[in-house]
Amino acid sequence: MTLQKQKRMESKKLREGSRDQSCVNCGVLDGSVVGAHLQGMRGNSFGRGIASKSHDWVLADLCAKCHSAFDNYGISAYDDKTFRSIDHSEQFLFCILKTIERRIEQGLISFE
Repeated sequence: MTLQKQKRMESKKLREGSRDQSCVNCGVLDGSVVGAHLQGMRGNSFGRGIASKSHDWVLADLCAKCHSAFDNYGISAYDDKTFRSIDHSEQFLFCILKTIERRIEQGLISFE
């Protein structure tokens, strides 16, 4: 059985939707928010690989502090406990879903 590499789905509009938004994790609106791509336990199921990011539709609007915390499996913005892997992954997925909801409200994702 051979594994085929998925073609990465890219969308400049979805990435730029992070501009001037608040962080979906901690709520801060400080100008540092960017679209942080899915990492963690199942990132490879969504286009992530060695030296490549996941698809642009699996990103979360995160401020610099939260982005760094997720990248480094650091401290949650909600408490002072270190994320365990499963908690980290679940929290990141929640942030992605909140961002998808935001993109729908922004009109960047639509259903017809």
